[in-house]
Amino acid sequence: MDAPSFKRTKMSRVGRTTVLALASDKVNALDLEVLREIIAAVEYCEQDPETDALVLTGEGSVFSAGLNVNEVLANDKGYTDELLDTLNEALIRVFMCPLPTVVAINGSAIAGGCLLACAFDKRLISEGARIGVTELRVGVSFPVAAVELLRHVCGSHAEQLMLSADLLDADEACRRGLAHQCLPPSELQAAATAAAEQLALLDGRAYGLAKTSVRRIALAAIEDEGSRLLERQVRDHWRDDQTRASLERLLKPKA
Repeated sequence: MDAPSFKRTKMSRVGRTTVLALASDKVNALDLEVLREIIAAVEYCEQDPETDALVLTGEGSVFSAGLNVNEVLANDKGYTDELLDTLNEALIRVFMCPLPTVVAINGSAIAGGCLLACAFDKRLISEGARIGVTELRVGVSFPVAAVELLRHVCGSHAEQLMLSADLLDADEACRRGLAHQCLPPSELQAAATAAAEQLALLDGRAYGLAKTSVRRIALAAIEDEGSRLLERQVRDHWRDDQTRASLERLLKPKA
């Protein structure tokens, strides 16, 4: 099966593991094209008989600084809806992928970057990396899918992580559930591939069913009627002129 051709991410293979690297810009920001490439990569891995697992990392010194705010402000409010729709789709597609998935958090994973990492089965983080859901620092609300995903991986820590909007160091991230293991930068990529290969030794069908079973409650919460109503309120908040003004202040050069 031919691998898709991407412009904002880089796909490679190590044995029977597909490796996808975010490579959109200096901070690996998530825009529509990047998110669509992540979705396409998951679809490819699920259909490719030569792929047993998926690893995601970031190119350079940053994993991902989250959604591309410049693109949000440069486009009309319809773009914001499309971006959030695609973010939700990417998070859910990774979260519900039946194959083993591993993320190598090679540097800062902020806001949407942190949430993307949380969608993976095994989360390895580099020493010196910082990670957190910092949306409230810039005055934007959390999509429902992001909240349920964070609750699934961090349990009782999720609410405080959201409301404090703190960036955690790698050790604290492991204690709070954002990551499973902290490693020296030089060992991170090899460890992620090894972890993916180890998970892929398990029966593939049983692994996929186990993931579906343990994650169905989170998925049901994302899709229930109350969540749909809340999601509309979240979209209204993102499109609000006051929210956009807050984002503009964030990007304004400091004197």
